[in-house]
Parts: sequence; C-alpha cells; structure tokens
Amino acid sequence: MHIKEIFAGRSALYQLMTLLVLILLFAILSSVVLIGIVSVSSKFTHGAGLNLYESPNLMRFTQFITSLGTFLIPALGVAWLCSPEFKKYLFIGKCPSWQVLLLTFLCTLLIGPAINLTGYLNEQFVLPQSLQPLYQWMRTTEDAADELTKTLLSGNGLGVLTANLIVIALTAAVSEEFLFRGALMTIFNQWIRNHHHITIWVIAIVFSAIHLQFFGFIPRMLLGAFLGYLVYWGKNIWVPVFAHFVNNAVAVIGMSSDKLKDNDYVTGEIKPDELLPFTILAVVCLVLFYFCIRRLRKELS
Repeated sequence: MHIKEIFAGRSALYQLMTLLVLILLFAILSSVVLIGIVSVSSKFTHGAGLNLYESPNLMRFTQFITSLGTFLIPALGVAWLCSPEFKKYLFIGKCPSWQVLLLTFLCTLLIGPAINLTGYLNEQFVLPQSLQPLYQWMRTTEDAADELTKTLLSGNGLGVLTANLIVIALTAAVSEEFLFRGALMTIFNQWIRNHHHITIWVIAIVFSAIHLQFFGFIPRMLLGAFLGYLVYWGKNIWVPVFAHFVNNAVAVIGMSSDKLKDNDYVTGEIKPDELLPFTILAVVCLVLFYFCIRRLRKELS
C-alpha cells in the first residue's frame, strides 16, 4: 500500500484535520525526544537535572527540535500525503533572483518601524476590571516569552550569535513559513476560493495568536500579512522565508549588540518621549516602503 498521496483529492477540511493531527503527533514525539535527552544529560550532571532557563544551549536545542516537529515536519507531511504535486502544494520554487532578494530585504527593513509603532499601541491595551484574571494570564505569558528570549540570546561570541541566527532566524523562518504560508495557505485557498485576501489575513491572525504573545499581537499579525502577500504575489515560499529570516536576524543581531540592544527599532519598545520622532521615522519609511513594494510586486509577477 502506497502512503504517499493517500489523501489526494480530499476536501480542504480533511486536509486541515490531517495537518492538525500531524502537528499534535510530532509535537508529542518532539517532547518525548527532548525529555529523553534531558534525562540522559541529567545522568552526566550527577542527577542535578537541567533547568531550561539556566541552560541557553539546551534552550536553543529545544527551540530547534520544537520548530522542526511542530511546524516544518507536519507541513511537509501534509503535502506528501495530500497532493501529487508536493512542491506546488508548498509553493516551493526556484531560488529568487538577486533583485527580488534585495527588494525583499529593503521592504522588510522599511516596514519595521511602522510595525513597531503598532506594537506601542498594542502595549496600551487594557482589559476591564472584570477581565483582570485574563489580563494577568496574558501578562504572565508575555513575561515568560520575554524570559525565554533573553535566555536564548544570552552569551557572547561569534559561536553564540551563529547558533542564535540558525535557531531563531533561519530555522524559525523556514519552519513557520512552510506551515503558515505553505501548507495552511494552500488549504485555505481551497476552502475559501477566490478570496485570497481573507485567506492571507486569517492565517496572519492564526500566525500571531499561536505565539501566545498578546501584547505583540497586532505587529505580528501585520508581519504575517506582509509575508502572506509575498507568497501570494510570487507563488514562491522562499521569498517570505527570506523576509522572515531578515526580520528575525535583525532582532537577533541587534539584541546581541551592547550598542544596539536598547534601540527602539530593535526592541520595538518605544519610550513615550521618543514617540513623535519614531512616528516621523515610521511615516518616512512607509512612503519608501510603498515604492519598494510596488517594484517588488512587479518583479514577483
């Protein structure tokens, strides 16, 4: 019995359920693998055990395995099971031209200030008193994510920076784009036919929500929409992968630098007294982004 393409021709809902089952299955397998590794490692530390928040290397390895198991492998799996055209299903095309890569690089940098500005507005979000328990949970989740990021970025030297670029920038970009702008985009395009804009924004919302960082929900949703339009215009997953990598790499490099880690562009944390000049910067960058994205769209079509 051939398993490949076994679900080809099935409905979009069936493919979505297949994808969700694969995500759950490989997330569990990833957890089992990580627990096994931690258990074995504990034996070499005389049973002292390992605390993720005290071990940046283990944290990076955990992030790497989790990205592959939760995002990349399920995306590849659903394409393998549900389509005779594996590459088309995931929009896997040829390496983009240098003009496309350069324009994508510039567009990603130029849209950054505007996205960070929406992050400032998102931070002002306050729930009514009756929903304070929910607000407290959201804040706790946000603080835990910040602590995770600080642990991942801790350490000095070229080796640490390279490891962070591989795990946080490259692996995350490939894994998340193959799932959200690859598999999910194809499934939703079949489900919501001829309504590509709805598909792009629905996936952007899901993309942002899955990170469980609600005080950065709006900027991450806008980033997701930007990445969605890139794959919609170019039908090539490597374009949003590159944009996603650039976005993450800028943050990793910036946060790893003592001179840049407090910069508003890098952190996205805008101080009230710097709001006006940052807004002016965001507007100027948006104007440049408009002309740049028009050129990029022509190159992609």
